[in-house]
Amino acid sequence: MGVLTVNAVSLGAREITRLGYATDTLDREFGVGVVAVIWAACLAVSSVVAGRRMDARDPRPFLVGPIVLAGALCAANAWILNRGPMPLGWLIASTTIEAITFGVATPALLKVQAATVQPGARGEAETVNILRSGVGAALGTVVAGVIGDDVTTLALSGATSVAVGAATAVITAPVSIAARPGIRRGLRDLVPAVRTRTALRRTVSVDLVLAVVLPTQFLALVIVDLDAPEVATVAFTASLLGVLLGRLVLTVAGLHGSPTRRMRAGYLGYAALCAVTTPALIGGWILERSVLLAVVVFVGSALISFVQSLPIALLQQQVPEEFRGSLSGAMTAARSLLAGAAAVACTVLTYIHNAAVLAAAVTATLVAGYLVAGRFQGLTTD
Repeated sequence: MGVLTVNAVSLGAREITRLGYATDTLDREFGVGVVAVIWAACLAVSSVVAGRRMDARDPRPFLVGPIVLAGALCAANAWILNRGPMPLGWLIASTTIEAITFGVATPALLKVQAATVQPGARGEAETVNILRSGVGAALGTVVAGVIGDDVTTLALSGATSVAVGAATAVITAPVSIAARPGIRRGLRDLVPAVRTRTALRRTVSVDLVLAVVLPTQFLALVIVDLDAPEVATVAFTASLLGVLLGRLVLTVAGLHGSPTRRMRAGYLGYAALCAVTTPALIGGWILERSVLLAVVVFVGSALISFVQSLPIALLQQQVPEEFRGSLSGAMTAARSLLAGAAAVACTVLTYIHNAAVLAAAVTATLVAGYLVAGRFQGLTTD
């Protein structure tokens, strides 16, 4: 986890550079949209395909290989940017390749992670994994800002990823992971396996509902619609710190007690915060009070982060080892596609109407999500 935190820093810095060269190659909004669509589609396909193979093979090459390949891709991007603007064709190709590496490495990491710890600690290990990815990404954005040059950032990111891949290969070499060549899990096998396990079925259902109803792009859309760039830095910094707090609370608290009670408290707390602050946000006066805005965004982001992370950790605790890779890959794909579709819907709604309509729709969707998820009943750490 310590070594992979370094890789998460590299990933966070890489995201900042991608935003820069994508918007230079294409029109600003169009560039962001193209990259997001390519990333979501390639991540979904690769994670599903790779997840099925993880259950039958040693996952370590599928973890180390993509990390090293991503590092080589960073070096290539740095070389191209050093010669001038990135060509459109290479922008699409490099985004595709990097999304595929991420989709392959994600279920592979979960398989290696589960094999490294005792069975009863697999959910706890995932809480640490969630925390280290958030901490690393946050540090990566800071590093990219300090360096201030895309070429240098990409070159350092590439070298870091290659070193992390080599270190990961050495560290995981002693772990005993038995290959199961006879296992071939397809969706037709996976759905009945989940359906017959009540606790796992409830966790999967809640996880998918949250991917739709928790508005990851809400803050950005409101700031853009209200034309308030002066509060963007304060708001996004508070959001980043809130996300880290939510993940830290989950890691420290662990998977003990009643997950249902925790989910309800966090989810309903966020819904209430939205209902109370939406009129003030749309009225505009909260934008004039930066401290109050920062507090609201910080608390809301912490609640979202905690609520989203809890079922992900529960899933890794509950899923049987024989289809951990298949289910992890399928869930990675589903979360990516559902969250992307929700972001597109929110964007279109804001474009056609305004932030006030979006805020009302988000609040209504949160209430609907609570009912669809059965008020989060049936969640368990067992």
